[in-house]
Amino acid sequence: MTTKQSPIRSFPAALCAGLFLSLPALAHDAWVEPRDGAWVVLYGHGDKIEAYAPEKVRALTAADANGAALTVSLDAAASPLRARVGGQAALLTLHFDNGYWTKTTEGSKNLPKNEVPGALGASHSVKFGKTLLAWSAAATRPQGARLEIVPLAATAPRAGGTLPVRVLWEGKPLAGAKVARPGHGKEAPVEADADGRAEVPVAAGRQMIVVNHKVALQNDARADHYSAAANLVFESAR
Repeated sequence: MTTKQSPIRSFPAALCAGLFLSLPALAHDAWVEPRDGAWVVLYGHGDKIEAYAPEKVRALTAADANGAALTVSLDAAASPLRARVGGQAALLTLHFDNGYWTKTTEGSKNLPKNEVPGALGASHSVKFGKTLLAWSAAATRPQGARLEIVPLAATAPRAGGTLPVRVLWEGKPLAGAKVARPGHGKEAPVEADADGRAEVPVAAGRQMIVVNHKVALQNDARADHYSAAANLVFESAR
C-alpha cells in the first residue's frame, strides 16, 4: 500500500550519532531515527549498531499532534527496517521483541532455554521505544506498551530543567522504577515515587531516557525472566 510521506524533521548526523554513542556499553536498546525521508528502526549498544531479523519489529505506530493514528507502511526487505508515515507524525512507538536469550559457559545464544543444552539461565527480552516529535496534550497520554515512560508535560522541557514522567507497567504506576540518562557517566538514575513519577534532568538537544523492568516467569521452559526495556527519545526546547 502506498502512503503519503510524512514531513520529517532532520536531525544533524552528529547529533544522531551522539544519541547512539551515549547508550550504556552493556545495554541494548531499539529506537527510531529519520533517514533519507523515511524512518528506520535501529538496534544496538555502546558504539555498535547491530543487525536484527525484521520480524523482531512487532509493531511501529504513529500518531499526529491530536493523538489520531496515522498509516504506517513498513519495508521489511530494507536493512535496517524502514517505515513511511502518512501525515504529520508527532509520536512514534516501537515494539521490538528481541526473543529469548540463553546464557551458557560459551556466551549467550538467541534461543529459548529449552533448546540450548547446558543452559545456565534465560530471559525473554523485549524493547519498547517512543520517539516524541511534537509536544501536545496527546504526548501525555499512555500509548499502551507493557512498559512505558509517559511525559507529564505537554510542552518541550528546557535544558537545565527537568521533565516530569510517569513509568507504567501494564498500565499501572511502577513504584521505584529507575529512570536513567545514557551518556551521563556514573550518574545515578532517578527513582520513581510510589505513583511511578520521576523528575528527570534535561540536557540540551536530542536525548534518550530509559527504564528497565524484569519479572520472573513461572512454568515457562523457554526462559526464567521477562526482561523489558522502555525508552523515550525527545528534544529539548530551543
